[in-house]
Amino acid sequence: MRHLPGWACGLALALWLAACSPVGNGGGAPDGDGVSPVQATPPPQSLLIPGEMGEGTLEAGETDRWVFAAAGGDTGTPNLATVEVWFRPSTASGPEASLKVTLVGPDGTTLTEQEGTVTLPPYIVEQELPRTGSYLLRLDALSGTPGRYTLLVTLSQERYLTRPEVYSGGPPAGWPLDELPTGSSGFIWPAPRRAISGWYFRDPSNPRHIGLDIAAALHDPIFATADGVVSFADVSGGYGNLVVIDHADGWQSWYAHLSAFSVVVGQQVRQGEIIGAAGSTGRSTGPHLHFELRHNGVPVDPLVYLH
Repeated sequence: MRHLPGWACGLALALWLAACSPVGNGGGAPDGDGVSPVQATPPPQSLLIPGEMGEGTLEAGETDRWVFAAAGGDTGTPNLATVEVWFRPSTASGPEASLKVTLVGPDGTTLTEQEGTVTLPPYIVEQELPRTGSYLLRLDALSGTPGRYTLLVTLSQERYLTRPEVYSGGPPAGWPLDELPTGSSGFIWPAPRRAISGWYFRDPSNPRHIGLDIAAALHDPIFATADGVVSFADVSGGYGNLVVIDHADGWQSWYAHLSAFSVVVGQQVRQGEIIGAAGSTGRSTGPHLHFELRHNGVPVDPLVYLH
């Protein structure tokens, strides 16, 4: 029987040990670090503030996506959404250019669909919103080029345009809307640009996404959303460079994919203070801020709370 030289045995043992050793994430991870792998390139989508008009252009065969946050029936009070869209006929291919407007709930369920034309656009009237979260408005060009448009979402708690309905609501289901950090004015937008760059919370196209992708250029300043204490500032797996801030009353905010840190663990920060710079570290397809809010360890929809 032929024996291997001693050096060959040692090399084989070293390779076996390396294959069996767990791979670290380069800097540890805070509890709850469960960022999901990148599913695909997120579709372009824009932030829509209820009560404020949005502007866009719908070309032939295209789809525009708008995201807005709203409280729903799980808060104990029904919330109704009315969606209006107006077109500029001079920018359309013709008066019969048609489109469809679809309202999608936080769980990916289609709540309603309405079709129309440039001259008689779709109109969603007092659609009841079933739960608190981020809602998607999808505009699909069906024929021709609809062109330039103005979009408006109005929220109300009473029916003014449709017949009243009996509503029997329940208590909030895990949404601490009345439990903002003590002594705080709530949570401010954590980046200079008030726009969405990718996935939103529980996006139907990526339901494992538990944060909000906020548009940012490389090295844009990132701000503390509220007063708190830095509990993590290091590399953390798919999050890349990550800062976690503990706030009062069980709240946490997470800031991922940073290009640089400007805080250290244990540091007290004030609302609006710069805590780092936007980047594309970790699992990221380009510079942006992945932002999360958690209450007692449970991720919640940031758009519901940011102002």
